[in-house]
Amino acid sequence: MIPLKLIVEGIYSYQERQTIDFSALTEAGLFGIFGAVGSGKSSILEAITYALYGETERLNARDKRAYNMMNLKSNRSYIELDFINFENRTFKVTREFKRNSKNFEDVKSPTVVLYENIHEEWIPLESSNAQPIIGLSYENFKRTIIIPQGQFKEFIELGAKERTDMMKEIFQLHRFDLQDKVATLYKKNQSELDQLNGQLIGFEDINGDRIRAMQEKLLEERQSFMQVQDSNTVLLEKFQALKNLKEDFLELHKMKARFQQLTNQQAEKEHLRQRMIRFEEAWTNFYHILQAQEKLRQEKTHEEGRLQYEETKTNEIQQLTQQLSLQLQQIKPQYDRLAERRISELDLELILQLIHFSAEIKVLKESAEKGRNFVLETKEQQKQCKISIQDAEALLLDLKQSRPSANELMELGQWYTQQQSILQREVELHQQLLELGTAVTDLKNNLQSQGFDPLDFESKYNSELLTLESRLSQLNDEKAHLLLQQKLTQFAENLSPGSPCPLCGALEHPAIAERMDISQELADNQKAITEVNAGIKSKTDQKFEFEKLLLRLHSLEAQQNDLNVKSQVNESLKSSHLLQFTWTDYSSSDASIYIQKKQELAKIETQIVTTEQMLTNHQLVLVDIEKKLERANKRLNELEVDEVRKQTQINQNISHLKHLKWSDYKSLEQTSIENEYKTLKAENLQIEQHFNTLTEQLNGLNSQFAAQNSLVQSILERIDKIKAEALQTETTLGKLLQTSTFDTIDQIKETLAENLPVQQIRAELEQFQIQFETLRAQIAQLDKKLTDKVYDEETFIAQENALKESSHQLKVLTENVAKYEQELHQLETAYEKKEVLLQEQAKLNLRNDNLKQLFNLFKGAGFVQYVSSIYLRQLCDHANIRFHRMTRNQLSLQINENNEFEIIDYLNEGKSRSVKTLSGGQAFQVSLSLALALAESVQSNAKATKNFFFIDEGFGTQDIASVNIVFETLLDLQKENRIVGIISHVEELKERIPRSLSIEKDEERGSQIFIN
Repeated sequence: MIPLKLIVEGIYSYQERQTIDFSALTEAGLFGIFGAVGSGKSSILEAITYALYGETERLNARDKRAYNMMNLKSNRSYIELDFINFENRTFKVTREFKRNSKNFEDVKSPTVVLYENIHEEWIPLESSNAQPIIGLSYENFKRTIIIPQGQFKEFIELGAKERTDMMKEIFQLHRFDLQDKVATLYKKNQSELDQLNGQLIGFEDINGDRIRAMQEKLLEERQSFMQVQDSNTVLLEKFQALKNLKEDFLELHKMKARFQQLTNQQAEKEHLRQRMIRFEEAWTNFYHILQAQEKLRQEKTHEEGRLQYEETKTNEIQQLTQQLSLQLQQIKPQYDRLAERRISELDLELILQLIHFSAEIKVLKESAEKGRNFVLETKEQQKQCKISIQDAEALLLDLKQSRPSANELMELGQWYTQQQSILQREVELHQQLLELGTAVTDLKNNLQSQGFDPLDFESKYNSELLTLESRLSQLNDEKAHLLLQQKLTQFAENLSPGSPCPLCGALEHPAIAERMDISQELADNQKAITEVNAGIKSKTDQKFEFEKLLLRLHSLEAQQNDLNVKSQVNESLKSSHLLQFTWTDYSSSDASIYIQKKQELAKIETQIVTTEQMLTNHQLVLVDIEKKLERANKRLNELEVDEVRKQTQINQNISHLKHLKWSDYKSLEQTSIENEYKTLKAENLQIEQHFNTLTEQLNGLNSQFAAQNSLVQSILERIDKIKAEALQTETTLGKLLQTSTFDTIDQIKETLAENLPVQQIRAELEQFQIQFETLRAQIAQLDKKLTDKVYDEETFIAQENALKESSHQLKVLTENVAKYEQELHQLETAYEKKEVLLQEQAKLNLRNDNLKQLFNLFKGAGFVQYVSSIYLRQLCDHANIRFHRMTRNQLSLQINENNEFEIIDYLNEGKSRSVKTLSGGQAFQVSLSLALALAESVQSNAKATKNFFFIDEGFGTQDIASVNIVFETLLDLQKENRIVGIISHVEELKERIPRSLSIEKDEERGSQIFIN
C-alpha cells in the first residue's frame, strides 16, 4: 500500500482542513514528519488506519471513539485517503461523522465510502471493507506497513500461536493447512462407504442358485397356465351362445311392454296436436296486427301530452323576448358613441408610455456617463499589465537558456544510483559469503566433533543396527525358552498319581522332572533386552541428528554456491556498467560535480516555476481586464442604442395622438393620468360587454321561438297521422276475423295467451310417431328370429358356474406367472446392482486407506507450524543482515527450538539470552530489523514493485552513532525501491532528511502542516 493523498479535518488537533500530498514525499524514498510533542504527528497515522479499517490504536469503540477523535471546536470530522494497492490499482476511502446540533456529546456514526479509479473516474464500490484490497488485517497492517507509537516491539513479544497466525495470513500459509480438507474428504468417503455397506446388507440372499430356481418354477407355472387357458376358451364360447339367446328373449319382452305404453298415449298426443294447430293460426293471422293496434294507442296518448307542454313553453319564450328588446333600445345610444371613447382611451395609453420613456432616457444617460469613465480606467490597467507580461517573458527566456541539460543529469543520476546499488550488492554478497563460510565450517566441525563421517556413517550404522537387532532376536528366543521351562516345572509340581496330565492326558507319570529355579536367568535376560532396545534407540536418534545436521550442511552449501554465482554476475554487471560511463565533464568515482549541477538545475527550475507562475498570473489578470473592457464597451453601446430607440418611440407616440394633446398632460402627475385611463377603459369595456350580451340573448330567444313553433306543428301532424293509422288497422282486423275459425277478438287473445312452444311440441309429436313405428318393426323382426328356439335357465346357470370356476383358476395362474416373472426380474436386477456395489466398495476401501494416511500426515496443523517455522527462520536470517550492522557485529537474532526469539551475544562467548534483556535502544534496533525484513517478505509475496513502511517511535532512544547507523540503513532502502516514512522530534534527523513535513500547533486554528 502506497498513500497518494491524505485530507483531514476536525480530527484530534486538526481543526481546519489539511492536505498532505504524499507523491512528492514518496518520490524521495525517505521522508519524515517532525513536530513538537502533542502537535499531531501520530494523528496522521491514526487517520490513515481509521480511514482504511475504522480502527485506531489509542481509542476503541467503548471509548466513544467518534466523540473523542473529533476536534472540540469542530462539528464535523472528515478523512479522505487516496492510495495504490499491491496490484497497482488506485483507490479512495472517505470517512465522515458529524456532531448532533442539539447534544454536544452525541456524535453520529461515521459514513464510509470506498471508491476505485477506473478510466479516470471514481466508481463507488459495493463493500467498504478495505482488507481484501490491501491484503492484510488491521493487526498485521500495524506490524508490517504502519507501526504506531508503542507497538514497535509487539512482533518479537508475540506468543507462538499469535505469531503463527500472523505468518499464516501474511504468507498465505493456510494453503498448507490441509487437515480440514483431508478430514472432509475422509468423512465423505467413510459416509459413502457406510452407506454402501448398508446397501449390501440387503443383497446377502441374492445369488445365482436362487435365480435358477425361480426360472424353473416360472416355467412350470407357464405350462399349467396354457392348459387352463385352452379349456377356458371352449367354455367361454358355449356360455356366450346361451347368454346371447337369453338376452334376445329378455329384449323381446321389454319391447312389447314399451309398445303397449306408446299405444295408450296416442289419444293424448292427438289432442295436443289440435291445440298447436289453433295456436299457430291465431299467431300467424292476428298477433302482429293486435300488437300494432296497441302501439298506436300508446303513441297517441304520449304525443297529446307533449303538445300541451310545448305550447306552454312557446308562450314563456315570447314574453322574455319582449323584455330583452326593451333593454337593448335603452343602451343603444351609449354603444353608438363607443368608437370615439376608444380613441381617447388609446391616446391616454400613448401618453402613459411617453412619461415612462422620458424617465428611462434620463436613467440611460446617467449610466452611459459612468460607463465612459470606467472604460478609460480599464484601458490604463490593460497597458500596465502588458508591460509586466513583457518583463516576465524576457526573464523566463534568460532562465531557460542558462539551465543545465535535465536529460543528461537524469541519465547520469540513474548511472550513479545503479553504480551505488551494484557496489552495495557487492558488499552484501561478500558479507553473506563470509557468514555462510563461517556457518559451514562450524557445522563441519560439529559433525567431526560428534564422530559423524558422511562417507561411512550409513554402512557403519546399518551394520551396528543389524547386530543389535540380531542380538535382540536371540534374547527374545532365550526368554521364550525360559518361560516354557518355568511353565513345565509348574505342571510337574501339580502332578499326582492317578490324576490325568493337563498336557497329554496320561494317568501314569514315570519320570517327573525336578523343580528348577530360573528367575535369575529371566531377570538377566530382561535386563539384556532393555539394554539392546536402548542401544537401538540411541542409534536411531544418532542417525536422526546426523541427517538433520547433514541436511543443514547441504542447504548452507547450496546457498554458498548460489551466492558465488550471484557475486560473479554482480562483478560482470559492475564491469559492464562502468563501460557505460560516457560523460567527459564528470567523474565515475566522484559524484560531487553531478550533485552541484543538480542543485544548480533545481535552483533554476524553481526560479522558472516561480516566473512561469508570475507570468501566468499576469496573463490571467490581462484576460480578466480585457473581458471587463469588452463587457463595458458592449454595455455602453447598448445604452446609447436604447436611448435613441426610446426617443424615436416618444416621437412616434406624439404623432399618433388624435383627440388629446401631449402638452396638456406633460406636466401632470403620472398617477392621475393612470386613474383617468383605467376609469375610461373600464367604462368602455362594460358598455361593450352589456350590449353584446343583450344582443346574443335576444338572438338566441328568437331562434328558440322559431324552433318551438316548428316543434308544436310537427306534433299536431303526428297526432293526425296516428288517428288515420288506427282507423285503417281496425278495418283490417274486422276482415281477418270474418275469414278465421274464431268468433271474437277475445277468443283470439285467450288463445295467444297460452303461448305454446310450437317447435318443441312439433318435435315431440314427430319423435313419438318415429318411436311407435320403429318399435313395432323391431318386435316383428325379433319374433321371426326366435321361431323354433327354446331357452333353459338351469342349463344357463350350470354353464355360467363352470365358466366362473375355470376363469378363477385361470386368474390365479395368471397372477402366479406375473408374480414369478416380477420376482425373477427383481432378482436379476438386484444381482446386477450387487455386482456394481461390490466394485464401488473395493474402490472406496482403497480410497479410505489412502485418505487415512493423509489425515495422519496433516493431523494437528503440524505441517503448517513446520512451514511457519521455516519462514520465521528465513525472516530471522534477513533481519540479522541489518541487526549485525546496527550493533557493530556484537549481537544477532536466532530462533530456539520453541520458535521463540533469542539474542546471541558475541561479547559473551556467543551465548544466547532472552530478547527481554535488551536495552531500549537495542530493542528498537532488533524491532526495526525484523519489521524491515517482514515488510520485504510481504512485498516479495505480494509481487509489488514498491512498498511503503512508516514508523512512529524509537529514535530518541539511540545515541549519535546509533542514529547514524539507523539513518544509513534507512537511506539504503531507497536503493531497494522502498519508501520509508518516520515520525520523530529528533532535530538531527530533520536536518538530514531531504523531504519532510513540519507540524505546528496554533492555539486558534489548530495543527497546521507545512512541506519542507
